[in-house]
Amino acid sequence: MRLIVLAAASVLALAGCSPSTPTATDGAASDAAKPADAGHNMAGMDDSMKSADTTDDANTAETPEGYTFHTYPAKVESVHLPTAAGNVWTATASDTALVEVGEAKDEAMPDGAMHHVVKVVPKASGNATVKFERRASANAADPVLETRTIKFMVH
Repeated sequence: MRLIVLAAASVLALAGCSPSTPTATDGAASDAAKPADAGHNMAGMDDSMKSADTTDDANTAETPEGYTFHTYPAKVESVHLPTAAGNVWTATASDTALVEVGEAKDEAMPDGAMHHVVKVVPKASGNATVKFERRASANAADPVLETRTIKFMVH
């Protein structure tokens, strides 16, 4: 019985991730006058997803393994990873039609900690992951020292 309830809940959650339909006024309003979330399907996000989206926007902590970004197309998300001298992070998207891995650089956080911050841009509604692997150098033959898989639920 629990399995059926969980399966039904999963189907409903995925159904909420449908692409948005622009309104007739979307093209008429100037971009400056539009709210930051214009053009995406906020209706597809329940209150807990909206709260999670707001929380990750202000986050300066490391992004933990398995973290889920609730986001929408064209919104730039920042994944925070630990830094280590000489170490290199690589990123592989599960579906490049849904998410694009962008700029990556070391940045100082407000508390003085250094993070390797990777920008990820959702491109279309759906679910994708980005697998981050840390090695001692840029040599892909080096063993992986750490792996973090981050989820993106694009509404």
